[in-house]
Amino acid sequence: MVWRRVRTAVVWAAVWLGLFGGIAGPRESVADSGVQTVSTSELAPLLERGITLIDIRRADEWRATGVVAGSHLITAFDADGRLRPTFLTEVAAVSAPDRPLALICRSGNRSAVAARLLTSQSGFQTVYSVAGGITDWLRDGRPVDDCRSC
Repeated sequence: MVWRRVRTAVVWAAVWLGLFGGIAGPRESVADSGVQTVSTSELAPLLERGITLIDIRRADEWRATGVVAGSHLITAFDADGRLRPTFLTEVAAVSAPDRPLALICRSGNRSAVAARLLTSQSGFQTVYSVAGGITDWLRDGRPVDDCRSC
């Protein structure tokens, strides 16, 4: 069990260093890459305008909390923290690189990493990462759809 945690931490550190070149700089450096961090209150009007929202959590997480209505359910990282090999192509199937899209996870960490992957490796120009993720969405009293069959 300890080895699994260490391995997950090492994988995350490698992804972080590879994507951000070390310790993340100011918000501008993330914005320069096409990634923008938004709060749940900033996400709501984007959803009203029809932006594509992708929930990148795992199925067990969707079932535990529910999902934002209309979101596409595409898992980015497995339980060990590894990027799923089909993630980038699954995202490309629901959104074009020239269209803005938003990613949500539990707390905003995975969505930030996945957003950077989409802009750096798949040519997506504008990707929003929801700070606080579904945790903040629920804390703010926003509705979710039941996902027991996900």
